[in-house]
Amino acid sequence: MAEKDKKESTLAALLEEKRKRGRPKRAISRKNVYVALSHEQKEQMGQLADLLPEGLNRSDIPDMAVHLLAKRLELLRQAVADRNREIPEGITDLDSLYLLWDLPLGHNNGEAKWTSIRLSPQQAIELGRAHGTLKVLFGTSRSQVFALSLALLGQFIQAEMAGKHFSSLDEVYDWIAQIYL
Repeated sequence: MAEKDKKESTLAALLEEKRKRGRPKRAISRKNVYVALSHEQKEQMGQLADLLPEGLNRSDIPDMAVHLLAKRLELLRQAVADRNREIPEGITDLDSLYLLWDLPLGHNNGEAKWTSIRLSPQQAIELGRAHGTLKVLFGTSRSQVFALSLALLGQFIQAEMAGKHFSSLDEVYDWIAQIYL
């Protein structure tokens, strides 16, 4: 007797094709990190999202900002590697970093409210390293570190991403590595 083929259940087939509700799944799940952002900073994230190329969206902004900050801090470390320092001698506070990188000073008069940003695990680690370094040196909070990374990303998008097409975060990360390392 021939072996009978099992028929697929119609219900099982329908459930497989059904789109799930909620956030789209990613290959690597993102982690919630809590920061205090002002209304202006939240608007800045929306404006940066509008400037992104077609393949990227607003949810990629925190990852890109933290990755860019990590690369810029690594570049500072490399500049003073022979002197057993983390940053150059002239950098005495957080405002000095803003001035070094030609960023507008990051003083917001608006009330900051706690919110969560979603970071990939590697970027969460990089934010922790940057926060640890800048907290020891200048007493900065995680929110101030993230605000610095947003300012860097705004500058980067306007100066380096204009007219370029990136279809994924990995392509952006490769481009950042070519420029800064």
